[in-house]
Amino acid sequence: MEKTNKKETPKDKTSGKKKQDSFLDSVSTSLQNGGKGNVTIEQSKLLKLNKRLERAEFLLDMTREIAGFESLSEVLNRLIEITASELDCERSTLFLNDEQTGELYSRVALGDLEREIRVLNDQGVAGYVFTRAESVTIHDAKADPRHDQSIDEETGFETKNILAVPVRTMAGQIIGVLQALNKNKGRFTKEDLNLLETLSSQASVTLAGTQQVERIRKKRAQEMEFLDTVATITAEVDLNKLLENVVGEITRMLDADRSTLFINDPKTNELFSRVAGGDGVGEIRLPNHVGIAGTVFTSGETLNIPHAYADLRFNPG
Repeated sequence: MEKTNKKETPKDKTSGKKKQDSFLDSVSTSLQNGGKGNVTIEQSKLLKLNKRLERAEFLLDMTREIAGFESLSEVLNRLIEITASELDCERSTLFLNDEQTGELYSRVALGDLEREIRVLNDQGVAGYVFTRAESVTIHDAKADPRHDQSIDEETGFETKNILAVPVRTMAGQIIGVLQALNKNKGRFTKEDLNLLETLSSQASVTLAGTQQVERIRKKRAQEMEFLDTVATITAEVDLNKLLENVVGEITRMLDADRSTLFINDPKTNELFSRVAGGDGVGEIRLPNHVGIAGTVFTSGETLNIPHAYADLRFNPG
C-alpha cells in the first residue's frame, strides 16, 4: 500500500498557528502566576525565543516603513508615534543635532502647521545625553536639575518622568537623542530602556540618510535663490539702488532684522555705507580698521558674533 503525502492547506497552517499561539499564551500565563502549571525549562525558552522573534519582526517592519518616507519630518513624526506606543508613554521626542549651529532641534506638529524647537546641544536632559553619549532614566523630572523647565513652558506640556537615549550611527557618531516622556502606568523600567535603545539604533541609519538628503535639498534651494538674487542685482546700474537691492536680499535670505553693506574708499581709507532716510540717501563713514566691519575688512576673515554688545569692537552708535 502506497503512502500519500497530504498537502498542507492554508486552513491547516492557520489551525497550527492558533494552536501554537494558544500554547504560548498558556506558558506565558503560567509564568506570570509564579510558574504554576508545570512549565518546563524548554517551554520557558520557547516563549523567550518567540518574544525575540516578534521583536525582530516588529523592528524589521518599522525599518521598512520609515525607509519609505521621503521627508525628514515624516520620519520624525512616525518614529515618535511608534516610540510612544511601544513604550506606553504620553509623548516621545526626537532631537537631532545641527552641526552648523550647535543646537538640538525637534519638530512638533500643530494641526496642519509644524514648529521647530531648538536648544543648545549641551543643555537640558537631551544635551546631557548628547554630550555624554549615555542613556538616562529620570523618575522625577522636576527634581532633576538637568531638566529644562523652559521647554515645558514653551510647549505647555508637563514632563513628569523621562527616558532618554543617544541616537548613534553605525560608525558610532551621536546624531541626536530619543526620549520617552511620562509613562502611562508605573515607572520606566530597565526593559523599557533596552527597548528605547533598540528603537534608536534601528532608526539611526534612516535618520542619518534622510537628514543628509534634507541638507542637500536646502543647499540646492539656497543656491537657486542666490542665482536669482544675483540676476536681479546685476541688472541694476544705479549704485544707490544696487546697494539697496543687495542689503534687502541679504536681510530676507538670512531672516535678519537688518543688514549693512560697507564699501572701502581707497582714497580716504574709509568704509562707507549708504542708508535711505527721509527724502534722500545718507552716508555713514568710518576708518577701514575700526569696529567689527574694520576688523573683517583688514583681516579678510568672517566673524560670527552671538552677543554684539559683549564684543568691544562693536560700536552701538
